[in-house]
Formats: sequence, structure tokens, C-alpha cells
Amino acid sequence: MTSDLRQLALGTVLPAFEGTTAPPWLLDRLREGMAGVILFGRNIVSPQQVAELVRQIREARPDAVVGIDEEGGDVTRIHHDEGSPYPGNRVLSENGDLDATRAVGRGIGAELRDLGVNYNLAPIGDYVTDPLSPLTTRSYGRSPRDNAEHAAAWIEGLQEAGVAACVKHYPGLGGSLLDSHLSLGRVTAGRAEFDDEHLRTFVSAAASGVASMMTAHVVVDCLDPSAPTTLSPAVISRLLRDEIGYDGVVISDALEMHGVLNHASSLPAAAVGALRAGVDVLCLGAEQYEEATTAVVDAIVAAVRSGELPAERLEEANRRVAAMARAYPGTVGVPGAADTAAERAAGLAAAWGATTVEGDASIAGSTGGTGSTGGTVHVVTFDDRTSIAAGPVPWGIGPELRAAGVAFADHVLTPPISDPPDLPGLGPSDVVVAVVRDLPRHPASAEVFDRLDAPRLVVVDMGYPGTDYPRATGVVRTFGASRASSAAAVRALTRQA
Repeated sequence: MTSDLRQLALGTVLPAFEGTTAPPWLLDRLREGMAGVILFGRNIVSPQQVAELVRQIREARPDAVVGIDEEGGDVTRIHHDEGSPYPGNRVLSENGDLDATRAVGRGIGAELRDLGVNYNLAPIGDYVTDPLSPLTTRSYGRSPRDNAEHAAAWIEGLQEAGVAACVKHYPGLGGSLLDSHLSLGRVTAGRAEFDDEHLRTFVSAAASGVASMMTAHVVVDCLDPSAPTTLSPAVISRLLRDEIGYDGVVISDALEMHGVLNHASSLPAAAVGALRAGVDVLCLGAEQYEEATTAVVDAIVAAVRSGELPAERLEEANRRVAAMARAYPGTVGVPGAADTAAERAAGLAAAWGATTVEGDASIAGSTGGTGSTGGTVHVVTFDDRTSIAAGPVPWGIGPELRAAGVAFADHVLTPPISDPPDLPGLGPSDVVVAVVRDLPRHPASAEVFDRLDAPRLVVVDMGYPGTDYPRATGVVRTFGASRASSAAAVRALTRQA
């Protein structure tokens, strides 16, 4: 019974690891029955290397769950070195074409499938309405209906490609302005408002057959004011399972996050509490390796022995995870063999379809543009990170400008941003292109932006909509910062048809 109990406990755990090859401790735990792993950018160098890494994992456990956060847009692990070629969620919603959204999900799924990755911790289902939300353009937004419909379409495309989707963060994190990585947020909306704006996407996803849902580390007052969802039987077991009727896999958001640790006494205690609430598999976090895995498994075993956690709860969780792994087996293919040209093209077209231009944003008359008058283009990028979840993924319009043959002076401001760049001798034909995103979330950057002195200022806003730029002669809004959105921005700046 002791070995069986340990195996059941291991079957609920998805840790991370360091390096680009699987460490011995990870392979040993997989052979003992651990559910699988979560890959992060630090584990990824090239498609061939990832495929070989996944082969190592599957040799240890053929039915392992190999998970990753590949949302497209701002959050990418496979393309963390250069940025995603696929637009993010708000872009897709602004574009408004469900077929394009479905194609993007399918393209991402096909690329992951060839690597042997069978579980994608995407898409975001949270409905965001406030520019101060840390989720910003990761949310489809626009309206609750758009949010639900585009999430369902993206899920359909991903799962058609053979990769299990995980809609997050149930029951809806969009009403909180706090980052769950750093603190425990609270959503105060009444029940009718919460159901209409936030819960509806998850109800829709459940009805459409999403393989998995991730819990939010947030207190929703109208559902359970006493605990974050990850630790709430009322929100998981009663609402999601009994009322909504969802029987897929429920995974916790990373248990290393303060949004749950501020409520639980420790990571192992959070793990036991999450399982007791109805979570099936535990995402330990980006920096929780062998020691954390051992502590969590030991805590689960002890909780069952003490009667705090029923063994039946572990058996149920293992059954659900095993069923998902059977449905999405994740066989390693040939990296790069999937023909995703059509899906990437659909994403590029969606990025252009979403892009808007206000005023005169053309730089065609400056150096490097058609009909150059000799003026210089200065590109000033406010390189603020959107969130901890996105990480240090490159963004901006520089590579696409160079590819378009535009010569420009490049000025990249990195945090802490305290002063504008030195732009001496600006003449009347010179143009300053300020590339920004989510300025309201970065007051120091907003203050520096206000001090930019330029005879002609063009703004490329790649973040959440709603910020006004009264001093700008032109504004390009892309609603995202992927490579697809960068290409759309350059197309607008250079007046390409």
C-alpha cells in the first residue's frame, strides 16, 4: 500500500526542472509514476533539442503529460528567443474572425505536436476590462460574448491538432488588478455580473469539450469569500463539477505563487489543500524542482495516512489525468515537419485586420522610406515587461523595420526607465516613433514618455487599448506585441497596401 500510495501521489504532480536535458531525478520520478513535467523557456534551445528532450521523458514514462505555456502573443516558450509568430488573444478578438482564431490555435497545436508536447496551458479565458489588469492583451476581451467565442474557437483548433488545451484561470481572474504571482487578489463583482462577464467563458469551454482547466489564485466573493479558488471545494467540487458538470482535468496554477501561498502555510500545504478542493494535478511552479517535488509528494502521502485527504481523491485525480494522456498521447514527430504556413498566414492577416491607425502615422517620407526627404526616424522603445508570466520575450518593431528596408536610429529604454533618450538636433523632417505597451501599468515610463520632445511624434501602442496620446500626430494600435503584430505595425507605418 505504501508504494501504491506514493505512486498515486506522484501521479498528481507536474514539476519543472533546470537544463535542456532531463535530469536523473526527473527521469527516476517519471519511472515511479509521476504525471509528467512542465517545460519553460530555459529548457528550450531548438526544435530538435526539444524533441530529443521529450523523447527522454517518454522513454521514462510513455504516457507522460508534457506541458507548456504557449499562448501565442506575449506568452511563448517555443519562440522565447525571438517572439511568437502568432498573434495574441486580444488581436484575434479585435480582428473578429473565429476561423482565424481557430487557425492560430491549430497552428500552435501542430507545432507543439511535432515536438511531442501534448498539453498546452492555454488559452487565457479571463475577461479583462481594465487597462491596469496584469493580464492586459492576453485576454480576448472586447465583450464577454467575444471572449467566450474566441476562446472556444482557439481551443477547438488546438485540440484538432492533437494537443490538450487548458483554459485558464477558472472561474475568471479578469476582475482582479493584482498579479497572482505576487499577491492574493479579490473579485468583488456580484453573482449575476460575475456569471455574465467572467464565468461564461469557462461554462462555454466546458460545453465545447476542453480537456483541462486551470484554477485561479483569487478570492471570488460571490462564490467563496473565504479562500482562493485553488483551495475552494465550493468553487471546484460543487460549482465546476456538480453544477456545471465538468469532468475534465483541473490543474492548479503554479503553487509557488503568492496568490496561494499567502493563504496556505507552505507549498506542500497548498498542494494538499488543492487536491482536497478538487484539483487533479499540481503545477508546482517555474522554480520548483527535486526538493519541492519530494516535499509535496511526502505531504500528500502523510495527508492520506492521517485521514486529511481521502485516497479516493487521488485515485479519481489519477484517472482523469490518465484519460487525458490517452486522448492526447503526444508522440514525438519530426520537428518542423508540420506545414503551418496557412495558419501563420491567417495569424498575420488577423494581426493586420486588428491594427488601427489614427491621424498621420506614416514614416514613408523619412530616411529609409519611399520618397525620403532626408529626415531621420528615431525609434524609442519603452521595453517594459508585461508580466512575470510573459517573461523576457523580445518585442518591438526593430526587426520588421529592418526587413522592410527602413533605416532608423534605435533607442531602447530598459527598466528602470527614468529619462528620455538623448535626441540632439531634431529637425522638422525627423520623426520619433515611440513604441509602448500598457503605459498606465508603468507610471515611471509614462512620465518619461510625457517628456519626449519631438517635432513629430508617432506612437505604436502594442498593449491594452484605451490610452490617449494628444501630442502624437499619428497612433498605430496593434493590441499585441507578437512578431505578427510587429509586422502589421510596420505595414501601417510604411503605408504598405
